[in-house]
Amino acid sequence: MTANTSIQWTRDEDEWWAAAFELELVLKHNPQKGLADQALSEVHEMVTETGRSARDLFEDPRQYAASVAAERIDEAHTSRVDLAGTTAGERFTVGLAVAGFTGVLLSVIVWVRDGIWAHVSWAMLTGVGALAAATVVACVALALRTAGRVAAMRACLGAFAVALVGGIAAASLLPQNALFSLPAPVLVAASAAVMAGALCLPEGTADRWFAPARGGDSAAWLRRLNGLLRGRHGMSAQDARGHVTEARSHLATAPELTAQGEFGDVEIYASRLAGGPGREGRAQRRRVLAVGLLAALIAVAWSDELRSPDVASYRFWAPLVLLALCAADIVQVWRDLQRHKR
Repeated sequence: MTANTSIQWTRDEDEWWAAAFELELVLKHNPQKGLADQALSEVHEMVTETGRSARDLFEDPRQYAASVAAERIDEAHTSRVDLAGTTAGERFTVGLAVAGFTGVLLSVIVWVRDGIWAHVSWAMLTGVGALAAATVVACVALALRTAGRVAAMRACLGAFAVALVGGIAAASLLPQNALFSLPAPVLVAASAAVMAGALCLPEGTADRWFAPARGGDSAAWLRRLNGLLRGRHGMSAQDARGHVTEARSHLATAPELTAQGEFGDVEIYASRLAGGPGREGRAQRRRVLAVGLLAALIAVAWSDELRSPDVASYRFWAPLVLLALCAADIVQVWRDLQRHKR
C-alpha cells in the first residue's frame, strides 16, 4: 500500500506499480512534499478512465519516477536540501530525535539491569553530561554543513571532539561511588521528551536557526557559493574552488557586474552546478564516510566488551551486530558505486 491511503487501486498489479513508483521517487529523487501523492492521483485517474493498467499507460515505474522528478521537482526545493534530501533544520531535529530514542533504549536497559533506581556517580554524571553536549554539538555541526557554513561546522566538530574526549576521561578517572539515585523512569521520560520535542518542532523553525544572513557584496556571495558546494552538495574543495574561481573571473570582466545580479540566488546557482551524474556518487561517498565514522564510534564505545568477549552477554553481541550492519551497508554502497561506474 502506498503512503496515499485515500487511493484505492482495483488491481494488485497497479498497487505494486504505485508502491514501486513512490519508493523510487521519494528515496532517489527527494521531491518536495505532496508531489508523490499528486502524481499518483493523476495516475489513478488515468487508470480509472481508461481501464488499462498503470504499467501499460506509464511503463516502468522507475523510469516514470525519473521523468516526474526531471519535470516537476521544484528548483527552489532542490536548492535547499543536501545530498540526502534533507534541509539543515531537518538534519538537526532528526539527529536530536535519534539521540533521544537512543537515550530511551539505554535508559530501559539500565532499568532492566539495575532495577528501578539508577545510581548516579560523579563519573556517570560528568560522562553522560559531556556525551549529551557532544551529541547536541554534533547535530548542530551536521545542520551547519547542510546550511553550507563550513567554517562554523569545523568549529563545532572541534567542540564535539573536546566534549567526547572529556566525557570519556571523566568516566574513567572520576569516582564511581554513588552520589544519589534517580528513578529509571525519569531517565526514560527525559530521553522521550528530547525525542518528542525534536519531532514536534515546527517545520522551518530550525531551518531559520542555521540560515546565514542574507545580502552582502559579491565577495560574500562567492564565499557562500563555496560553502554550499562543499557542505550542502558534497563537492571536493578543489572542484568547489574551481567553480568559485570561474565565477569570480567572469565578474572581473566588468566592474559593474554583481554576483547576485549576474548569477541570481546563490542557493539555486549552487544547486545547478552540483547537479548531474556526479551527484549520486558524492551522496554514496558521503554515506560511506558517515557509516564508517559510526562504526568507529561503536568500536571505541564498546572496546572493552569487544576485547574481552562474553558470548553470553548482550554487551558483546549488541556492538557486534551494529558493526556487522555498518559493514553490510558499506559493502552495498560500494556495489552501487561500481554498478553506477559501469
